[in-house]
Amino acid sequence: MKKLIYLISIFSIILTYSCKDDDEFNFTTVNVQLSYPGETETTEGIKVTLTSGTGEKFEVDTDVAGKATFQVPQGIYEVTVTEDRVIDEVYAYQYIGTESNITVSETELSVTLELTESYLGRTDSKIEVSFKLGYPAESSYDAVEGIKVVLSNTQETFEANTTTEGIADFIISPGTYKALVSDKRAGNGYIYTYGITKNDIVISESWDSETPVDLELTETVSGQIIIKELYISGCQKDDGSGSYSDDQYVILYNNSDQTASLDNICLGTLSPYNSNSTSKYMVEGVLNYLDEGWVPATSAIPYTQSAVSLEPGEEMVIALCGAIDHTQTYSNSVNLANSEYWVLYDYGEQLTHKKYVAPDASIPTSQYLGIQKWGAGSGWAFSNSSPAFFICTTKGSTPEAYGSSTDNYTEEEGTRTKKMDTDWILDGVEVFRSGYENYKRFPDGVDAGSIELTRKLGYTVYRNVDKAATEAITENAGKLVYNYAYGTEVDGVSSTDPSGIDAEASIANGARIIYMDTNNSSNDFHQRSQASLRD
Repeated sequence: MKKLIYLISIFSIILTYSCKDDDEFNFTTVNVQLSYPGETETTEGIKVTLTSGTGEKFEVDTDVAGKATFQVPQGIYEVTVTEDRVIDEVYAYQYIGTESNITVSETELSVTLELTESYLGRTDSKIEVSFKLGYPAESSYDAVEGIKVVLSNTQETFEANTTTEGIADFIISPGTYKALVSDKRAGNGYIYTYGITKNDIVISESWDSETPVDLELTETVSGQIIIKELYISGCQKDDGSGSYSDDQYVILYNNSDQTASLDNICLGTLSPYNSNSTSKYMVEGVLNYLDEGWVPATSAIPYTQSAVSLEPGEEMVIALCGAIDHTQTYSNSVNLANSEYWVLYDYGEQLTHKKYVAPDASIPTSQYLGIQKWGAGSGWAFSNSSPAFFICTTKGSTPEAYGSSTDNYTEEEGTRTKKMDTDWILDGVEVFRSGYENYKRFPDGVDAGSIELTRKLGYTVYRNVDKAATEAITENAGKLVYNYAYGTEVDGVSSTDPSGIDAEASIANGARIIYMDTNNSSNDFHQRSQASLRD
């Protein structure tokens, strides 16, 4: 008998089955017996994985006889096995077996899987292996020097950085490996993540070291900048005579771990202004633009007149009117007279309403937002009860070009609304008016939910904390403040941050907060009992 030493075992059994229309399944016992060539012995404890056509996985270790026993739904399966092991402490072999169209019915089934043997080489031999990164053709990014490529088997992990051509070189022993790459880039308000996990790379002594292994990366895109808070509905006057709402603001936040640099940031809202109004885009109960790649932007887009850069965890307060200390007149209001704040102000050229007062002298003119208007009125018209509010950046264009164009008006409302490309939108929040029947305006890709807001009481729309992600930041240890107490009720239903973390108190304590960002305001926001700038 040969002396057998188990080194590496990678088993993957892919089972594809036909599911019934209902949720009722009959489970059958399936015994998979591994059969090795010659005098090769079976090994206990080998992990066998069965994967269904829907991605459900079953894992069982083999017994001393090399058998794995499963309970699986009836259907059609494919069985595959790959195992690496070392014989006589020196010689690396691989065992592979595949059998398709295995029918699992009501009767217990036993399958003998015949494995074929391949000699990989001596474990003390060293083989040169190269990997070359490939980026999507439509991507704005390409290979650069210094991208980490991780190569691993069940016992060892190796790392190498790419050259300027995107090639990473390794010197390794024969065996079966997994390659992993994750490359993160930031640009114009987005995080572009390129990645791949390539399994079952079999390296033998016959390996062609002159030809790199191509690793074709896939791209995922996520926004860096989010709407952290939207304060629009006003507060009560001190004498109880009514409400005051010329103190509106929005806070943007870099929710990523990369610096966010944008050519511009624009603000906007959708038609209709109020969520309880009937939409002219509703056709037989469905918004006619949902699958068209655009949304109807109303009235105007305010925009930054210079590039903006925000570090991770850095916020940007934008006064939507009146960057002054409003608490001097109404104690329930907010102080927007801060040199770090931005403000919508154009010296009365288009914004002629009385609420657009001259900003506090401490705010630099470089932090004044301009505006591109196409709607009527003396200011930027948006709802103070229930806007579909968004932030965007004009990819490949400028706010001026977008605002002045006559080719992007909607057919339904003419010069009152313009088609806004949904690819330009960085974030959006669908605000519903409490106590009314409301209607969605954003497509699910921008915001699949909504958040109800009660007017005139100083309440604000505030984003929930991602508890797991925030607590996972090592530097946050001892800095997070719990027992959040600014929740409210909306129509008798609690509206609060389910994480229990007081974000503002934690930030003041030196923590970096990661906020929820699921593109669903029902999950991501709550109604806060007071504006965070009053904390």
